[in-house]
Amino acid sequence: MAMNEPSTVLMIELLSLEHEQAGYQIEVGLTRDIGYARRMLNIDEFTYEQLNALAPFFGERMRLSLYPKWDPFRNSYYSTLIIMNQTFSETMYFACSEYYVSQLLQLKQVNDPHVQEEITVETTSPSIPPARRLRKKSKKRVGRLRLQSIMFACLVVVLLSLRMGGHVMDRAEGLEGPSLGASAEGIEKIVSLPFIPPIGKIETTPSQQEESEPTPEPSKPTPEPTEPPQEQTQRYEEIKLTGNKYTYSLPKGYVALSFDDGPSKYTKEIVDILVEHEVAATFLFVGNKVAHNVEAVKYANEHQMSIGSHSWDHSKMTDNGANQNQNNLAKANQALEQIIQSPITVFRPPYGAINDKLAAKVTEQQMKVLLWNRDSEDWRRKTPEDVIQFVHHTDPSGAVYLFHEKKITVEALPAIIQYLKGKNMKFVIFK
Repeated sequence: MAMNEPSTVLMIELLSLEHEQAGYQIEVGLTRDIGYARRMLNIDEFTYEQLNALAPFFGERMRLSLYPKWDPFRNSYYSTLIIMNQTFSETMYFACSEYYVSQLLQLKQVNDPHVQEEITVETTSPSIPPARRLRKKSKKRVGRLRLQSIMFACLVVVLLSLRMGGHVMDRAEGLEGPSLGASAEGIEKIVSLPFIPPIGKIETTPSQQEESEPTPEPSKPTPEPTEPPQEQTQRYEEIKLTGNKYTYSLPKGYVALSFDDGPSKYTKEIVDILVEHEVAATFLFVGNKVAHNVEAVKYANEHQMSIGSHSWDHSKMTDNGANQNQNNLAKANQALEQIIQSPITVFRPPYGAINDKLAAKVTEQQMKVLLWNRDSEDWRRKTPEDVIQFVHHTDPSGAVYLFHEKKITVEALPAIIQYLKGKNMKFVIFK
C-alpha cells in the first residue's frame, strides 16, 4: 500500500514568547515526519496576552494544540497548551484570534517549498532555554485576568445548568485530529461548552447511542490462551515502514491500534481480545521490562502481533548523548530479539521526543520511527467509558491510535474494536 503523503507537522511546542518593538512573536519547535525544526511566528496582541497570562513556566515542555476550536458562546476561537514533564501533564486553555489560527494553518502547509525554506533544521532537542522563559505580566493585569477567569467560570456553571440533557460533545484533544483545511473556515465549528476538557464520562442521549454504537457482532469462541490461532481469518494488513519519514498516519479507511509501555500483566489479555476479534496491533515494548515478562512477549509474537521498541528505560532520549542513545537502543533490541528470534525494526520514542541525532541512531540500527495521530491519554482517564468515548468522538479513518497497557484500556478494547469495525475500518500493523 502506498504511503506517499506530503510532509506534515505532527507536533508544535512553545519555546518562547516575546514582545519586541517589531511586534509580538512566539518561537516554536516543529516536529514533522521528516525531522525537527524551529521557527519564529508573529502573533497578535490578544493571543500574546492570553498566553502570557498562563506564565511563569520553569523548563517544562509546552505543547500547543494544532487544532483550535470555535466557542459559539463567546464567538471566538480557543486552544490549549499542555504543560508536561516526566511526572505530570496539565492542560491549560486560552482564547486566541483568527489571525493566530491562520498562522497555525500556514505551519501545516509545510509542503510549500517557500515555507520550508524559512525553517532552519536544528540538531538539538526541543527545549525551553531558562533565559527565555515566558515573562510574567504585571500583578495588576494578572489580577484582572484572574477576575475575568472567575467570572467566566461562573458563566460556565450557569450554562451547564441550562444545558443539562443537551449535546455536550467535543473532539478529544491532543496531537491527533482531522486535518484542517487551507483556511480558518476549515476549522470545525463545534456546539460544546467552552473550555471543558474532554476528560470524564460524557453523557449521551438515546439517539446518540443509536448513531454511534454499531450493532454488536455475534460472539465468537475465545481461542485457547496457550495455543496460537490455527486458521485465523486475517482481517488486517501489514505495512512496511520507510526510513525517509516518521510514520504517524494512514490512508483513509485504515486504522491501527498501538500499545505502549509493555510488556505487562495485561499483554496476554490484550492479545486474546485482539485474536478473538480477528485483528492485530503493534506493541511497543520497554526493554527493561522484558526480563520480568518474557512469556508475554512470546505470546504476542506467537499470535502475529507486531513488536517494536519503546527504548530500554523510557527516558527522554533527546536529552541523552549519541553514545548513550546507541547503547539504549541496542540493549532494548537485544532483549526483544532474543525472545522473538527476529530483528526489531519499529521504534517509537518515549514522549514522542525525537531529533536528528536520535533519528540517525535509529537508522543505524535498521529501525523506522512510528509515531501516532490519535492519543487516547488513557493513562489519565478514570473509567473504560472515558476511553471508549474518546474513540467515538474522533475520526478513525487514517488513525494511528496510541493506547497503554492499562486495566481500563483492556476493559474498553472490545467495544473499541467493534466500533471501528462498524465504521468499516481496515486494521493494519507495522513492520
